[in-house]
Order: sequence, then structure tokens, then C-alpha cells
Amino acid sequence: MSSTNTLSASPRVEWASLRAQCNELERWAFTDFSQARRAMEAIEAVLAPDTPLDIQAAYFSQRAFLENQWRRFEPALRYLEQALAAWERLNDDEQVAETHLDIAAVHINRREWQAAEQSLERARQRLSKRPECARLHGQLACREGFLHLHLSNHRKALEKLQEAERVLMALGEAATLKDFYILTLVISGLGDLYERMDERENSLDAYLRALPLVEEHRLRPRLPWHYLNAGRAAVAQNDTDYARECFEHVLEFADEEEVEAKAHALANLGILDLLQGESQRAAALFDEAAAQFPNPSAPSDFTNLSKIQAWRAELLWQLNETQQAETHFEQAYAFGKRGHDLNHLAHVCQALAQLCAARGDYQQAYHWQQQSTETIEQHYLQVRDRERQEIETRHNLERIRQEAQMAKLRVASLQQRALRAQMNPHFLFNALNAIQGLITSGRNDEAETYLARFAKFMRHTLEYSDLEVVTLEQEIEFLERYLELNRRLRFRDRLNYRIVQPTSVDSAELFIPAMIVQPFVENAIEHGLRPRLEGNLTVEFRLTDDENSLLCLVEDDGVGFNKGREKQKAQPPSYQRHRSRGMDITRERLHLLHQLRKNPGMQFIKISDLSDKTNGERTGTLVEVLLPILEL
Repeated sequence: MSSTNTLSASPRVEWASLRAQCNELERWAFTDFSQARRAMEAIEAVLAPDTPLDIQAAYFSQRAFLENQWRRFEPALRYLEQALAAWERLNDDEQVAETHLDIAAVHINRREWQAAEQSLERARQRLSKRPECARLHGQLACREGFLHLHLSNHRKALEKLQEAERVLMALGEAATLKDFYILTLVISGLGDLYERMDERENSLDAYLRALPLVEEHRLRPRLPWHYLNAGRAAVAQNDTDYARECFEHVLEFADEEEVEAKAHALANLGILDLLQGESQRAAALFDEAAAQFPNPSAPSDFTNLSKIQAWRAELLWQLNETQQAETHFEQAYAFGKRGHDLNHLAHVCQALAQLCAARGDYQQAYHWQQQSTETIEQHYLQVRDRERQEIETRHNLERIRQEAQMAKLRVASLQQRALRAQMNPHFLFNALNAIQGLITSGRNDEAETYLARFAKFMRHTLEYSDLEVVTLEQEIEFLERYLELNRRLRFRDRLNYRIVQPTSVDSAELFIPAMIVQPFVENAIEHGLRPRLEGNLTVEFRLTDDENSLLCLVEDDGVGFNKGREKQKAQPPSYQRHRSRGMDITRERLHLLHQLRKNPGMQFIKISDLSDKTNGERTGTLVEVLLPILEL
């Protein structure tokens, strides 16, 4: 498919073709970036607002993956947000969880630890009830491991990365290309971790274990870095021939976006030539490595240039060209000052001190030695500050996790308390008393009907005690049973009610807290309508403009909020405590649920006396409740 004109001819066929292209894009994203670019451009050329959501979601997911590989993080996040919205509309929980994991990966690359943890927490919530999704649990452990690795929490990083390796290795034939890609990340991450822990043998083993997987499945993402790590491992084992082969593979596969990997490979090849006495070839490779950064801007660019210049200086020093060597060391120092590696900068200062001392310029040698000492002190201060920041970040992330868990536990606990508190003994007594009246008056058929309805309602209520979230459709069904029992058994058919659903949305696809509306309906009946023994009640749901909440309006034409409150004060203290406790629990549930959704300070419940609002023309009460729309 190469033009938009073909879409109108036979949509079903063309949608199938486009889906096939998305599958191809997914394959190329892991095996061939050049093919992936072409496939991406072909799909983008025909993508339109009426394109089926599954195609849009697949395209956005793969496009984001590629942007992340090319270190274009801003567009990667934009495409992931679009993919997430599409998968959520499709109610595909697994894809939603996987997209949250991909978002976390981008945040980790950007060193945005708190944002990464928030995305991981959303993925955990989705996967908590899906233990069968082994591959996603493996991905989750991988991302958690890398987050701990970057924050120098070595014990937790090792635990999570080993868990990820175990889970992903167990997939066997069910593993996808992405699973193998994640597995290579995990093994490479273990190599990095062991290197930080100074376990060189384990580190070398991990780096070398990742490469056969890359080669077997022809995995393109991070391919130059895998060869680079394997080459470094080979150098450490004095296998210079294999190391050279790996570094040359880096140059073969490095894309134009992978400048740093290419520069490292060129510099390492130069070092190998330097060690083997090939000074002229080494010099050319160092120059080529430096040419990879024609317009340096990031601190890492300047650090890389500084190291390349330092190796160039070492080469000249070996050739006894000390004046040129000193010039290159001074260039290395100038670049290093704009970089981020103070330890390397201190070594450059030390080399300059030695060079100056060798030619008898002891004053200059003293200057550079002093610079080396000061830089080493700055380096240790920097390391200490970084360790302090890492510890603070780890503690903050752990606090966030604990707070989120405690909030969920409190919501669950409040839900159970709400169940017990909102079972109004007056309602139960009156309902059972009314059924008994039907029996004693010989209306056994009616008694049997309403006893069955009452039993279903009680079972429905008890079933809800195990649920944190229900669909709006389920909540409406629960309210209808409750109101029908009240209408027939308590109000003798003198209660009229209606429930208005939101327009332009399927109530079976909206999820809200379980049993959250019933206490407000019960209040309307008890304090507004029961004193009159008749009346009208409306429960209306409206979707808010941002589509993140539901506005629930409970309106009755009873005695009104002000008079109802006066009558409530005349009730026995035990009844007042029961009603107050039930509403307090409901308010606290709403507060916690909105707090989890980062909506602090909002007014979630508003109660108005209709007499006040209509200058005495109407009586009754209007309750407006803002309900959060939740994830299943």
C-alpha cells in the first residue's frame, strides 16, 4: 500500500494489509533499522483519524520504540502516550501494562526516576491480577532492575535482574523478538552491575553471554553497544583478535545516531594499535574518533573528546614528541573541564605535571600537580553528593511505593467498613417486616417474589465486598435493586425514581469505586423522602469535560436538606452515629481515591437545599458527587 487512494476502494482488505505492515514494522524494529524506517514511512503516509484503533496503537508503539533507540526521547514519549490512549480505548490490559513499561524505560533513559517509578507502579497494578503474563512480569523485573542499578541499589538490582533473566529464559518457544531483546538488556545489565561491584569475572561472562543471543536472533537495537561490551570483555581477557573483531562490528552496524558507540570503537581500535606498536594507524583512528563530535554540546561529548585527546597525547609521548603530547594533554584538559568525569580530568592533570617535570619546568609541574589534587578532591565531593542524592532518591521512591500501598489498603479497609456501616438496620427491619406483612395477609406470591428480590440484593451487596472497582452498569443495577425494594416494601409504591446514564458513552466501559453512590441515595430516602412517605428521586450521571471523572447528581423532592438535618438531630444517638459514620467513611474513600489520582484540594461532594436555590419554589435536596473513573 503506497497511497491513500487505495484505502477507499476496499477498506477491509486494506486494513488487513496495513495490519500486516505493522507486524512487519515490529519485526524490522528489532532486526533492521533501515527496513524499519521505510515501513514506518509507508504506514505513516496512509494513517488517518478513521484508521482502526488497533493499527494506530501498534504503529505508535513501534514508532516510540524506534525513537527511544535513537535517543529521541521527547517524540518517544509522545508516541507512547498516543499508543496508551488507543490501547485503553480497546480495553487491552496487557498492551496497556506493556506501554506503561515502555514509558518507564524512556524515563529511566532520561534519568527521571520518580516518573519512571510512577509508570512502573501503573504497570504493577495492571499485572497484579495477571500472574499468567510471564513475559510482562519479566519486563517489569527488568525495568525495576535497571532503576535500582542507576540508583546504585546493587542488592535490589541484582535480585530484579536475576528474576527477569529467570522468567524470560523460561518462556522458551513462546518468546517473541522483544522478549529476546529484553533478555539481552538484562544480561548486559548484569554485566554492568558486576563491573560496578568489581566482580570482573562475572561481568565478562555476562557481556559475552549477551552477544550470542543478539547474533542468533539478529537483534538490531543496541547492537553496537553489545559488540562494544564484548570487545571490552575480550580486551580484559587479553583476546585482542576477538576484541578487534567486535570493535569492527561496531563500526559496521553503528547508525548515524549512534555516534558515541562508533567513537568508542574507533578509540579502542586505536588503543589496540598503540599497544601493538602501530602508531601511525593508531593516530589516524584517534583522529577519526574525535571527528565523530564536530559540534560537541553535551557533557558526555566533551568527556569523550577529552579521553580521545589524552590517548593521542599518550601516543605522542611514547614517540618522544613531548611538545605535541603536552599540547594534546592541554586540549584534553580543556575538553575535560566541560565534561563530567573529574576522575579522568585529574589523570590528565597528573600527566601534564609529569611532562612538565620531565622537561625541567618545575613551577608548571607544581601547578598541574596542584590542579590534579584539587580535581581529585572535587571528584570525591561529587561522588559523595551523588551517593547522597541516590540514597535520597531511593528513600523517596520507597516512600512513594509505601504510601501508594497504604492508600490502597486503606481504601480496601474503608470499603469493608462501609459495607458494614451502610447496611441500615431500619431498611433491613422495614423490608423484612413488609415481607412478613404480605405473608400474614395471605399474599404469598408477592411475599415470595419480594423475598427473592431481597435475597438477591443481599447477595449482591456481599459480593460487592470483594470488589474495589465495578462498572457504572453494575453500580446502576445495584441501585435499581435497592430503590425497587424501597419503592415496594417501604413506600408502598409511592416512591418514583429514575436513573439517567451519561450520553455518548457505554456504562459497561466506565469503572468507578464499588458501592460509592448508594450512601447518598440512602440519605436522600431517609432524610428527604421518608418523612413524607412518598416522593420522587433522580440519580443522574454525567461525564466531565476531561472524561476523567463522573458527576453524579442525586436529587429528591423531599423535605429539604435543612429540615432533614433538624429531623436527624431528633433521632436516637445510636442512629445518628450510624449515619454519620457511614457518610464519613464514604467521604474518606472519595478523598483517598482522588488523592491517588493527584486531585488534592478539590470539592468532591456538594450538598444544596433546593428551597435555597429556587427561592422557596421547590423543596428537596441536590447532592453533587464527583466520582473518579478508575482503571480496572
